[in-house]
Amino acid sequence: MQRHSSLKYCRIIINYSLLLLFSLLPRWCTAQIPAGEVNWSVFMARQNLKWDNLGKDYYSGIILGNGLLGTNIYKENDSLIRFDIGRSDVVDHREKLMPYAGKLYTQSRLPIGYFTLKTEGKITGAKIELDIYNAEAKGSISTTQGTISFTAFVAANQNVISISFNATQQEKVLAWKWNPGKSISPRYLQAYPTDKPANYQENPPVKMTTESGYTVCHQPLFNNGGYSTAYQINGNASSGKLRVSVGYDGYNNLDETKEALNSLKNFKSDEESIAAHRNWWHSYYQQSFVALPDKRMENFYWIQLYKLASVTRADKPIADLMGPWTAATPWPAIWWNLNAQLTYSPIFTANHLELGESLFKSLNVHRQNLINNVPAQWRNDAAAIGRSSSYDLVSPITEAEINKGAFEPANLTWMLYYYYQYYSYTKDEQTLRTKIYPLLKRSANFLIHQLKQDEKGIYHFPMSYSPEYKNAEDANYTLASLNWALQTLIKVNKTQQLKDADASNWDLILKNLAPFPVGDTGFLIGKDVPLNSSHRHYSHLLMIYPYRLVNWEQPENKELVSLSLKNWLSYKNALAGFSFSGAASIYAGMENGDMAYQWLNELFDRFVQANTLYRESGPVIETPLAAATSIQEMLIQSWGDKIRIFPAIPSSWKNVSFKQLRAEGAFLVSADMQNGQTKNIKIRSLKGGDLTLVSTLDKFSIRSDKRSKIDYQQYKEGEKIKIEIKNTIIGETIQLVSTFFEEKKVPGFPYSEYQNWFWGLNKK
Repeated sequence: MQRHSSLKYCRIIINYSLLLLFSLLPRWCTAQIPAGEVNWSVFMARQNLKWDNLGKDYYSGIILGNGLLGTNIYKENDSLIRFDIGRSDVVDHREKLMPYAGKLYTQSRLPIGYFTLKTEGKITGAKIELDIYNAEAKGSISTTQGTISFTAFVAANQNVISISFNATQQEKVLAWKWNPGKSISPRYLQAYPTDKPANYQENPPVKMTTESGYTVCHQPLFNNGGYSTAYQINGNASSGKLRVSVGYDGYNNLDETKEALNSLKNFKSDEESIAAHRNWWHSYYQQSFVALPDKRMENFYWIQLYKLASVTRADKPIADLMGPWTAATPWPAIWWNLNAQLTYSPIFTANHLELGESLFKSLNVHRQNLINNVPAQWRNDAAAIGRSSSYDLVSPITEAEINKGAFEPANLTWMLYYYYQYYSYTKDEQTLRTKIYPLLKRSANFLIHQLKQDEKGIYHFPMSYSPEYKNAEDANYTLASLNWALQTLIKVNKTQQLKDADASNWDLILKNLAPFPVGDTGFLIGKDVPLNSSHRHYSHLLMIYPYRLVNWEQPENKELVSLSLKNWLSYKNALAGFSFSGAASIYAGMENGDMAYQWLNELFDRFVQANTLYRESGPVIETPLAAATSIQEMLIQSWGDKIRIFPAIPSSWKNVSFKQLRAEGAFLVSADMQNGQTKNIKIRSLKGGDLTLVSTLDKFSIRSDKRSKIDYQQYKEGEKIKIEIKNTIIGETIQLVSTFFEEKKVPGFPYSEYQNWFWGLNKK
């Protein structure tokens, strides 16, 4: 152990205008990365998606969205360009009319419709870029008669889609056509579901009208709600503009047509709107930064950030499986046994906690529905959620399901792990005490109510379902979730001095809770239920990831972790996209960057589509977003009161940089690896408190912008160095820098892998 003191470091001066700006930002927002550190326009131009020809379907289309409204652009045939229109909160409401039918039919997402643009000639190619920094698609489509150039964007702060076009030579835009979507659950139109209700009809026919120069397509719903698509086409066959908006009223309380028309009327011009639109997106991206030597992986990561902000916002609906891009799907809802969890998993490290507001608000607004989801006798202190729901989070777990053991008891608890992550990354104690803790306690109580004590005093969980595999007693899915919940409740009760009357009972249960069932091949599904066939879900391994109750830093558990992972991945037939992101994250937790990298590359090669969307019979948006989390975990991990810098970097990566990635404890962390060596670590403490770093940086100077001397302790831990700094100051920036670090404005690195890669549909 050594004790060191710092060099003097100049204090950052924040001028009055910046202080004023900060005072207006929401509580989760932090300062942008200084303009002098990253050449944003140059760097982000490297992340664009490119098309040499128009795609033919949803998964090769050009996607644009603002968290609510979106469009996906591809071709329907060789002379029809298609623009899908979607609004993510438009759902059916016939639950009172058809109480016997499931929510996937009575409260399903509904397709809005699409425009087609007919060309004079046959489409032969394209030169189109999706500029994610500006959230605009632009380029030209070649035909046998000429070209059609276009620009399209979905305004960041207005619910308007704007598409401008120009035709050249003999090419002409012959006709725009609006095609209303069939107002029926997309699941009903799929071939295989066996749960289709009888006497299930489309909603009433659409009504087409015109008003003040706008065309309105109004789709009424059976419950007297409805949605309206309003649009206006200006120009001629050579040039013009299409502007579209969608209004929605699920319960006949509002005027959906008025909403859509007002959005269009308030949208004055592209020129006036584009500056605000671009500023929103630039500010969004500049909250954090990642540069990798692998161009395909770097591009992929930034595209996932683009998709996240296209799918949800702080004031927009919770993310479902499609976002604002509707398609044929058997999954027109929100899924709670993996999908919602993985969808939101990248927001914390990416320093985009604002995107989580859509989820957190939903949990709080619909708290009573979560309570009503449990049997009546437990509603005084419990809450839960079933497998899927609409936006109201109504998804009951019935006594009949519980008695059969055919239910997933831990879905809400797993979801609340991510709500607790919000606290861990912000140290927002008021939200912890008033919102997270009470709901987590209810979620744990739902599990506690079902525990059975054996003759030795051990608590067991009766038969329940381990997602996507089998029923089992003492299912690891449930035990891991309850174990994490109890540990967290006990910790919060102690640190927040809540003096909860139930704390002693939690201690008793935790000490006597059945151990995780283990066999010769590692963790079982549950008691006497081995994993002996392919299982795409890692529901039986949640104690390893993401809970980390059993982890690689526990020497006694390394063999168990390795054995369990090997057994799970040995059965390959059913492995799906999120199996690969899960494997990558677990390998990252094992500090094995090469294997994490290998599983991500296989995910890209086999499953990720041209526009980085993903499908399993229909759109399922969570898998690529989970892969972004896996990339983050190769760069930085913060759990167990430690921040690990570059914990799982592939051996082929020599130059890596990130800035303002957020870590537990409310720290913003920046780091640089040059020529395979960690050279620089910079930490900004947002809430003060103790800081523990683990890295390979062993020879460094340390400095602060708030004080002239820093006392710290340094330990050797294997090949790593652990550095402990007590009592960081709120707002303090601490830098640990190698003598040989070369700091410079970052346009990104010369790529060593996939140098010429672009996502999209192109020859490269």
